Amino acid sequence: MAYDSLRTETRAASSDRMSVSLPDLPEPPSITLGLLGRSLAFHVRKAQLVLQRRGLRSVAGVNIGPAEFGTLVLCEQNPGLAQFQIAAALDIDKASVVAVVDRLEEMGWLLRRRSNHDRRRYGLCLTPEGLRQVQALRRQAEEAEAFARDIYTAEELDQLLALLARLG
Repeated sequence: MAYDSLRTETRAASSDRMSVSLPDLPEPPSITLGLLGRSLAFHVRKAQLVLQRRGLRSVAGVNIGPAEFGTLVLCEQNPGLAQFQIAAALDIDKASVVAVVDRLEEMGWLLRRRSNHDRRRYGLCLTPEGLRQVQALRRQAEEAEAFARDIYTAEELDQLLALLARLG
């Protein structure tokens, strides 16, 4: 009984909150960022969020994340690459790479092939469908990053990429 009463009061209070309207507030003055203004982590994260919002969309009805895209591109550029090499290049743990490769293999975009030189090692190769998909994804990625060419000159963009590469 007490529980039903509490639920009714909570629902009433909740609906009261929803019906309250706030007066129009003036635009806030510019915000002082303090140490965030000089924080590399803050600005890199903001840039990452902008790129994610503009970034890869689904292809063939499948959502593709950065790890899948990176794996496909690396396999396109380096046929026969081993999973541990992908993990190192993308800076992700080996277990995550296994899950990504499993998913791409299930989709028919990637194949594991036993190495001719070391039978314990498997190399990764794109299937013809995987090659088609990585080409479509590459176009999306290029479109997503095209705005940077409007913001930076070619030299500035090269410098930015070189500076960021030194961090990793």
